Amino acid sequence: MPVSGVPVAGLDEVQRERYLRNTSVVGLGEQGQLRLLASSVLVIGAGGLGSAALPYLAAAGVGRIGIVDGDVVELKNMQRQVLHTDLGRNKAESAAERLRLLNPDVRVEALEQYLSADQAPDLFAGYDLVVDCCDTFDAKFMISDACRRAGRPLVWATAVGMQGQCSVFGVPDRHGDRLWLRDLIPEEPHPDDYPRATEIGVLGAMVGQIGSLQATEAIKLLAGVGQPLVGRVMVLDALTARWSVLPLRSRGQR
Repeated sequence: MPVSGVPVAGLDEVQRERYLRNTSVVGLGEQGQLRLLASSVLVIGAGGLGSAALPYLAAAGVGRIGIVDGDVVELKNMQRQVLHTDLGRNKAESAAERLRLLNPDVRVEALEQYLSADQAPDLFAGYDLVVDCCDTFDAKFMISDACRRAGRPLVWATAVGMQGQCSVFGVPDRHGDRLWLRDLIPEEPHPDDYPRATEIGVLGAMVGQIGSLQATEAIKLLAGVGQPLVGRVMVLDALTARWSVLPLRSRGQR
């Protein structure tokens, strides 16, 4: 996939030490690490999923990370949103501060606002990849539709209770089709028709598993390694300790 960052000539000695365990991974190597350093990711939401995905993206050396979140940290968030330590702070700003401390190689941009449908396509066009860490389906459909318009791949996930799902949209599958959220869920559900954490709770450790999976898929796409979750939806039932992979096809091909 294309990268928008400034090309990196090669790793310096400090970077070779920092990313040694990355570059030792078969198929990734130094070239994969250079692609990560030259890449950019926009993460929508710095809550539960974002608290897991963001530090792993930064630690891996993704060169530029944007964080969009207009919410503030509350006490009831702390059971799962482990990226934050101070109540009352904007989540994007709080997350950005932590990521800058974690890896000085990474340029972090905090957008302390809620995303709107009007601004999303232009904003997304400035990054290589979008990661959806939101918790409502109205936001998720808006993000998927905007990624489609902007021509940007999307790493999507949802997590509530003891269950989570993850998939990659906007990358051609083995049939050459680019799938989106509407291929998985044709119509945006009414807010009363799906469970939310405010109603049934959410296990923080399970959210961390799904957010970490999002980071893994993003890193694979940016570094150009492995087989991403394209045309497949990975489902976690943490209560029974079961992972399942469900096939997904374009609605026009079913």
